[in-house]
Amino acid sequence: MKRIHIAGCGARSGTTLMAEAMIACFEIDAYTEHEDRIYAWPKHDADIFLTKKPRDVLVAGPLLRLMPNLHVIFMLRDPRDVVTSRHGSDPGRYWISLAYWKAYMQRARALESHPRFITVRYEDLVTRPDEVQAHLMQEMPFLRKRAPFSRYHEVAKPSTRSLDALRGVRPVSAASVGNWRRHLPRLAGQLQRHGSIAQELIDYGYEPDDSWLNEVRQVTPDLCESHWPEYLTRSDLRRRMRGKYLRAIVTSLYPLLKPPLSGRGAKSEGSGDAG
Repeated sequence: MKRIHIAGCGARSGTTLMAEAMIACFEIDAYTEHEDRIYAWPKHDADIFLTKKPRDVLVAGPLLRLMPNLHVIFMLRDPRDVVTSRHGSDPGRYWISLAYWKAYMQRARALESHPRFITVRYEDLVTRPDEVQAHLMQEMPFLRKRAPFSRYHEVAKPSTRSLDALRGVRPVSAASVGNWRRHLPRLAGQLQRHGSIAQELIDYGYEPDDSWLNEVRQVTPDLCESHWPEYLTRSDLRRRMRGKYLRAIVTSLYPLLKPPLSGRGAKSEGSGDAG
């Protein structure tokens, strides 16, 4: 069985869109309702099993080493758009802080060179969806196309939880790219609280230099709390990873140990969480 798991640089990084596009546009015969961990398994035999959980970039390393049939798609998104994004289940507040992007990207950098760790920029997915689909087929030749990503909205049937995260099914659009410019107080507040991202934006090709900072220098920072806890401490990260490496190793021994199974329709670990 081939395993595909979608992780991300935090919540609001495009993992739900990617998952629903994969399910709708490729022949994938097992997948979870909305989110499940990288060590979940399907309820029935399957050729390809797809899951997604943004935070699992924190624990993907050992499974990539132990499972030759696992591929991880990592969604990278401009952190300025991540922290100025909202979720359909709480539209009155920004969803997540910059602390998560910084912590998850640190882990992603350590896996960038792995041949089965496939980084996809959210901006590429929404501006050139069919090119991204072709790239995924090149990286995972076992994928069989049913429909183009550019028409995913015509064939997708997301769960209620996925619809909340997507805020409805609609054609793939780049309308949210650069949305941070409409939320400068929020971005100024995040930079004040969590520090600069100027070098990271240059490193990942989002900016040629730090001149964009001029747009927030005279802005009064919005220091309102995010939906999810504003800060992510070392102990928070340890808690998110505690026991997960062991479960990942146990997962790599499937089907010999037959761990509890999980599939679409099964209880998931949460909807649209902080990653």
